[in-house]
Amino acid sequence: MTTEPGAVGTRPAHVGVSVAEAPLSSLMLQLVRAHAAIATAMLQQIDLVAPQELVVLFLQEHGRTPQSEIVYFLGRDRSTVTNTLQAMERADLITRTPSQTDKRSMVVSLTSKGRRLCPRIREIWSDLERMAFGGLTAQQRADLAQLFTDIRQGLPPASGPYSASPASDDPEETSR
Repeated sequence: MTTEPGAVGTRPAHVGVSVAEAPLSSLMLQLVRAHAAIATAMLQQIDLVAPQELVVLFLQEHGRTPQSEIVYFLGRDRSTVTNTLQAMERADLITRTPSQTDKRSMVVSLTSKGRRLCPRIREIWSDLERMAFGGLTAQQRADLAQLFTDIRQGLPPASGPYSASPASDDPEETSR
């Protein structure tokens, strides 16, 4: 009996995208995807999806918060955050009420169900941290944290020059 290529159990798991011209970026993407897949599976155990757990933790730390602050915190499009919050509202994790000072604005609060999830969410993140970095020494973790910080600070802001189409090399086009 022969098995088809790609049939379950016939090949090892694919490590992910690898671009020869960008070996470090490729490895980073592979790491981020693997980390996110594990986090997704762990969060599913408590019926959450990313970034719902971050919203819950943010609200635990900050209390009642204008929805615009959550949009800013997540760094995502307003409509995407609205969809996330609506799903969380249906799951009875949060409530959204009109602001008393600006009726166009919504204020977001945790429900008791949302508050009860906080310890479990923190445990999941702690377990994920141990899985990902537990094999490193304290010094390696400190060095890695510094490298991550240096890399992040070296990147242009998302709203910077690479957020739109690249500039043309033609001086005629750039002066228009």
